[in-house]
Amino acid sequence: METSIDSLKNIITNQILINAVISWFFAQFLKIIIEIMKRKKFKTNEFFLRAVFGTGGMPSSHSASITAVAFSIGIKEGFNTSLFALSFLLVFIVIRDATGVRLSAGKQAETINKILDALNKKEKHGLGNIKEVKGHTPLECFVGVIIGLFVALALTN
Repeated sequence: METSIDSLKNIITNQILINAVISWFFAQFLKIIIEIMKRKKFKTNEFFLRAVFGTGGMPSSHSASITAVAFSIGIKEGFNTSLFALSFLLVFIVIRDATGVRLSAGKQAETINKILDALNKKEKHGLGNIKEVKGHTPLECFVGVIIGLFVALALTN
């Protein structure tokens, strides 16, 4: 019978999970570097936190991590397994969500907030802004997929 310590050890040493975390971390690290290069300086802690934990931006860490999971499963378990098929399907769902639903919702929220700001300036309604969730462009997701593939290929035994 497996103890909770054994369960925790199995989670921490799970190669597929490790690959997902490493690809997420690498994509987030690149996101910070790219933002610094675009802005030509490192602004504040808020900038750092937004770059690490915010949504959107180049590259997509969601695409990187789910791709690392799918291809690590394919390498370990076989590309003809049901588990790989399921994980591969999840790659497309995550990318579709990032480039479609979240990207559109973010653009809509940005437009609504501009309208609310204009209304508040004109008539002082006191209407609050809505959260602007950032999605990803297809290029940002593609780069994330490439990162996930490289991590899976490099680290999966």
